[in-house]
Amino acid sequence: MKSVLSWLGRRAEAPRSLAGLLALGATVAVGASIVPHTLRQRAEASDRVALVQVISQRVEETPGAPYPIKTYTTVIVGNDFIGRGPSELTIVQIGGTLGATSMEVPGDAKFKIGETAVVFITCKQAADRCHLVALGAGKLDVEGEQIFVQDLFTSKWSKKSFQQFRSELISGVAR
Repeated sequence: MKSVLSWLGRRAEAPRSLAGLLALGATVAVGASIVPHTLRQRAEASDRVALVQVISQRVEETPGAPYPIKTYTTVIVGNDFIGRGPSELTIVQIGGTLGATSMEVPGDAKFKIGETAVVFITCKQAADRCHLVALGAGKLDVEGEQIFVQDLFTSKWSKKSFQQFRSELISGVAR
């Protein structure tokens, strides 16, 4: 059986190589974990942060697919905080309910027709086909002129005006 040092190569390179492997492992672990995301982190990972209103929703099943049930929520964009794109788009989420069959991703956002929300989205497949950033943390509820924001480190909730929210996003994200 080979030792770790012989596998990594010369002794002088071993600490650097081992450190690199450990750093890579930590990066993969964090990337695959559900970790708290600040507003800034969510915004930096997003193509677009927008105020939207839900106009329709449908659930489709694709037998044999890795994720056989998906929910498609169509929204109209009222205001862009970061990024630009079409005025109507579809947010795609894994899971949903079709009759007696239900599939859910724990911690993912739920949308209701007619509701208004702020969404952090990434639109890699097409400008009008998007996914939430950070699952449920990628959707912020809106009531009147107030956005409900949760500090994911302390779990405390606060209300922010649209202007406060926009200022916080713009000051925290260089685009």
